[in-house]
Amino acid sequence: MAASPIGFDLKSLEVFAAIVEAGGMTAAGQRLGMTQSSVSQSIANLEVQLHVQLLDRSQRPPMLTPLGRKFYEQAEHLLSEARRVSLEFRRQEATPLKHVRIALVDSLAISVGKELVAAIKRRTAHWSMVTGQSHLHADALLNRRVDIILSDDAVPNHPELFRRRLLREPFILVLPLDFKGPVNSLRTLAAALDFIRYNQSTVIGRSIENQLQTWSIHPPLRMQLDNSYAILQMVKAGLGWTLTTPLCLFHGGIKTGEVQCLPVPEGEFCRELTLLARSDELGNLPELLADDSIALMRERYLPVISAAAPWLLPRIVLG
Repeated sequence: MAASPIGFDLKSLEVFAAIVEAGGMTAAGQRLGMTQSSVSQSIANLEVQLHVQLLDRSQRPPMLTPLGRKFYEQAEHLLSEARRVSLEFRRQEATPLKHVRIALVDSLAISVGKELVAAIKRRTAHWSMVTGQSHLHADALLNRRVDIILSDDAVPNHPELFRRRLLREPFILVLPLDFKGPVNSLRTLAAALDFIRYNQSTVIGRSIENQLQTWSIHPPLRMQLDNSYAILQMVKAGLGWTLTTPLCLFHGGIKTGEVQCLPVPEGEFCRELTLLARSDELGNLPELLADDSIALMRERYLPVISAAAPWLLPRIVLG
């Protein structure tokens, strides 16, 4: 095999640069974890390969020769570029070495699940996905049973997590289509029609209950369910009213012509969906999946809202 025409490798350049920057071979060896004799041998080999003298060893510490100074400038440029390339490819979206476990709220799985799975497949070959109650997902992330969650629980007391907001949407009042009573007060509404609530073990259920408490509204505890589909089907059947979000309405399979959808009369309050992951473990995969999720909601979710309830569009924020 013919010898390489380059005459040096990056390791020898790194050793040479360390000698110049550290001020000697002993200090360079300490910086690089090498013996002084290994450093000396590396530089001697480099000079032989280049057919030039880089260091004047008659001085203590050795000084750069004129050609050595010129070579050092070029070596620094090459090492800088090598570090940039190495960092770029360590951060690339190439398939992670580990199996990536993803958990997401049901409403997101139903609304953009097919397209999101396709996006995940583009990003990594080794993955699995679960849905369900988001408070369980947060616990699973913190206890390393999943790696990424798309959740309405932002886990605010853990600053070491990567987080990116995907969606901010308002809660809305949903009523049976044939309800004719007053809708200018939730307190009045609760006296006329049963409130169908989310189970308080869920993040969305606790959020709604906390807001009702803030407004000093206390509907009787009669019907409590743990998913949007069941709640909205009961509203559609005329059994009561609920508070939910547009995405949950989409998830529940209910069309706006089947129920009444109105702003909450007491004032607007919102929920946010956030992508969370443990920082510095998956490269830029969480950021890429956040971008994918936002783009999918823009393509799939907003057009449905625009057609069914355009008054909601100014209240919905992506990203």
